[in-house]
Parts: sequence; structure tokens; C-alpha cells
Amino acid sequence: MCDVVLPCEYNPKACPRPAAEKSRLFTILLLYCWQREYDKRPYRQFEFKRLVFEERIGRKYHCIRDFRIIVNYLQRRPQLAVKMSSLVVSNWDARLLKDFVRSLIPVWYIDLNLMRFPHEFFVMLRLNAAKMNVSQLSLEGTPLTDDDVRMLREFLLVSKTLRRLNVSRCSLTQFNFAMIADGVYKSPGLRRLSANRLLGMSLSLDTEKICSVLSSLLMHNTLWSLSLEHCELTAQDMIPIAEHLARTNSKFRRLRIASNKIGPDGAFFLLRGMSMGGNLELLDLSHCSIGTHGGEWVAKYLTSCRRLQILYLNYNDMGPEAVNLILLAMKKQCKLERLNLYGNHFDSRTAMIVRRLLDADVVLHSELDISYTYDEDLQDYRVVPWR
Repeated sequence: MCDVVLPCEYNPKACPRPAAEKSRLFTILLLYCWQREYDKRPYRQFEFKRLVFEERIGRKYHCIRDFRIIVNYLQRRPQLAVKMSSLVVSNWDARLLKDFVRSLIPVWYIDLNLMRFPHEFFVMLRLNAAKMNVSQLSLEGTPLTDDDVRMLREFLLVSKTLRRLNVSRCSLTQFNFAMIADGVYKSPGLRRLSANRLLGMSLSLDTEKICSVLSSLLMHNTLWSLSLEHCELTAQDMIPIAEHLARTNSKFRRLRIASNKIGPDGAFFLLRGMSMGGNLELLDLSHCSIGTHGGEWVAKYLTSCRRLQILYLNYNDMGPEAVNLILLAMKKQCKLERLNLYGNHFDSRTAMIVRRLLDADVVLHSELDISYTYDEDLQDYRVVPWR
């Protein structure tokens, strides 16, 4: 006789199987209930993510049937903000696509991230540009073809309300980026541009050409915020930007160039220009390989940057001597409200300087991303991250 619990003649078909869970039907009432979870009264901040939808509904997203429910909801309830992610929009039903663009006319903030749009969407967007109230348009992660970029440029020329455009990681190349820059240059109201991760296609990215376009764009003196992260920019590419920062009548306020290869010379050009103009409020130099020498340039010109409020210097391989000089500059006339230094090198003297700054309330914990603690093994203070 067998010693196992199961009988010798085991039939797997005889085992009861759990019944397959039926997916819920997606209706406009269900969408109403979901938006009440994401938003508060008067429920005018629409949000829809494909991954969350498939997890909650228990099936794959349908690009026609489910999208019609979303469009019907937007037509019934005018929104102030619409945020969608990871949806595929088909051109099979032209009327559905037309209704979707019309539902976006009263919206102020439009975030269409990681989407897949047909060219007809951008054509309809251009045709309704004069009637739209959009102030912020984000297409981050949405691939744009050359024809899409042409329509987007014409949209920028017509729209009088648009103030911020985000085309980061949209497969923009060094060739069609010039069309975007031309639209920004001729736009009547655009003030903030994010164009991270530009591509060089089969060629290496010609950063000299990119910065030549940016030089003409900045000298127009209408932009006050620019983001060019992951664009392979070098130290020489910082010269035209620094020349614009040195202008006392410059309206430029925010610059993000993280994850580029500007090195210590690029940091020198930027900080010297900032000290001469004194108008920049935010500078992001994270992952720019400025090193110890570049950190010393930052410390030298930091107190001369009169309006600088936020400075990011994470992961720049700066030695403790450069970090100490930057922290000591905080004691002088400096209006920094946020300083990020984590990812560099520190020593015990760095920890002592941080301790004195925090204990004397010269700097608040919310203004630094590092703090200090006493290490019993080292019998001394050391730097720890502060989140």
C-alpha cells in the first residue's frame, strides 16, 4: 500500500479548477467612479493609465471600444487637465478621433505621455489650434515623425495660449528639432521648452548645430525655461548659453542640462555667465562630470549668483575639498533654497561643516539632500543621505 496521501491512480482531470475570473465591462459609470478616486471635487482633473486600467478591469485595452468610452466622458464633463499614458489611438474611426480633439479644446493642461498617435491627430490638432485653451502640452515619450513635427510647428504658430511644451524623448533628431525651434521662436506665447534626449539617427549628434539653433532661439529673449538633458552636449556648447546668461536684461530663469558631458570647463562658462547676469533661478548640473575642478568653479561664483535658488550637483565625482568649498559658500550672501550634493565624495570635515550649518539654522534640512551622523566605528562624524 502506498504511503502517500494521494491514491496510486491519480487523475489530474479530476482535480477541481478555479473558475476563470470574468473581466468587468468598461462603462462610463465605472469611469466616473475611478475619477472620483483620483481627483477631488469638482472632478476636473482627468487621469487614465493603460496599465492601471488593464490591472483593474482584468483584460487588454481595446483601442476603439474603450477609447470611445473615454471620449464620451470628456465630452460630457469638460476638464481643466487631461493626463493619459500608454494608449494607442487608431485612425480607423475618423469621427472618434475628431471627437477626441474637440474634447481637448477647453482643457488647460494636456499630458499625453507614451502615446501612439496617427498623423491625422496632429492635423486635427492644428485645425483646432485657434479655439483651444491649452497652456501646457506634454508629449513626452510619444514618437513624432517629420510630418507630425511640421504640424506641431504650425500649431505653435497659431496657438496664443500655449506657454509650455514638452517634447522630451519623442524621437526628435538634430534635423527636425530645427522645425520645433523655429515654431518656438515664432510662437506668440511659448515660454518653457523641454527637449531632452535628442537623437542623431545614423550619424552622431551634431551638438554644434544644436547649439547654433539654441543661440538664435535664446537671443530672441522670450524663453525663460529650457531643458536639454541627455543630449551629449560638450563644454564648447555651453558658450552661447553662457553668453545669454551674462545679459542683465535676460528673462531666462531655469536651465536643466543634466546627463551631458560639459566637464569642468562647461561649469566654468555657465557659472561665470550666471554671475555676470545674475538672473538664473534654477540650474541642474547632475551627471555632468564636472569633477573637483568644476566644483571649485561653482564655489567661486556661487555667491555672485544673486537670484539662484535651486542647484543640483548630484553624481559629478567632486572631491571632498570642492564640496567643502561649496558648503562654506552657504555661509555668505547666498539665497539658495535647495542644494543637492549626494553622489559626490565626502570626508569627516564635510560632515562637520554640514553639522554646523544645520545646528546654526544657516541651512534647513529641507534645503540639503545630505545630513550627518556619528559613526561609532570611525569615532567621528560622517555624511549620510537625507531624503
